[in-house]
Parts: sequence; structure tokens; C-alpha cells
Amino acid sequence: MDNLIRVASVSCAVLLIPFGPARGAEGVQAALQGKWIVEAFQYNGGPGEMMKEAVREFKDNKYTLTPKAGDVIEGTIKLDPSQEPKTIDLEINGRTLKGIYEVDGDMLKMSYTLNDGERPTDFASKPDSGQILVTHKRAK
Repeated sequence: MDNLIRVASVSCAVLLIPFGPARGAEGVQAALQGKWIVEAFQYNGGPGEMMKEAVREFKDNKYTLTPKAGDVIEGTIKLDPSQEPKTIDLEINGRTLKGIYEVDGDMLKMSYTLNDGERPTDFASKPDSGQILVTHKRAK
């Protein structure tokens, strides 16, 4: 009987433990918080060397993208982790860039359409697609 009570107690305790950051928009948003370094950047299938090593920082529902040279880009984000793939909207100067994202440990992959096109369905950047593919690594 003692073992049965212990098993029941442990089972109840496990149910009370909150799930990690992958649960819900708030948890995913928390997982994005902080600085990320752009490792690879492609637009229309070609490399965007100017954005390599740029720093993207998420703070609450806001973000900045600071390239090595040029102006800082600022905006807000809206996440929907219930979609497959997960969706992200980047709001910049009254424009909405529709995208998808994936967080895997210290890696963040994003693909979004630059010219008001449809939301991407895969992580790719093909010629004449207007699609951007960015791979980030969490800054240490």
C-alpha cells in the first residue's frame, strides 16, 4: 500500500510541474528572448553577406536586427506555435513580414517573405521567391 501511495504522489507531482518553454506562445516567446547571431542569410536563393554576423535581439514582443554595417531594424513579433510549422509575424514600419520559425536548442531558423507574399511553408529561399532564410545561433 505504501508503494501505491508513493506512486500516486509522484504522479500527481509530475502533473503539477509546469511544462518547458515549448508550451504556448508565452513559453516560445520566452525561449526566443536574448541575442542571436546570424550564421547564414539567404534572399531569393543567394547569400546575404551583409547580414552575416548581424545580431538579432528579442526582448518581450519586440526585436532588433543590427547588421555589421547599416541601420538597425526594429519591430515587433507575433508568434503562433500552434501552427505547423510555427508562424511568426515581424512588424516593421507598418509592414507585416509573414514567416515561420523553428527553435532547436541554441539554433533558431526563420524563413519569411519580404515582399508581402504568402507565408512560406518550408525553410528555403529559392530564386525569385522573395523569401528570406536565416539561421541564427544563440549568443553566449
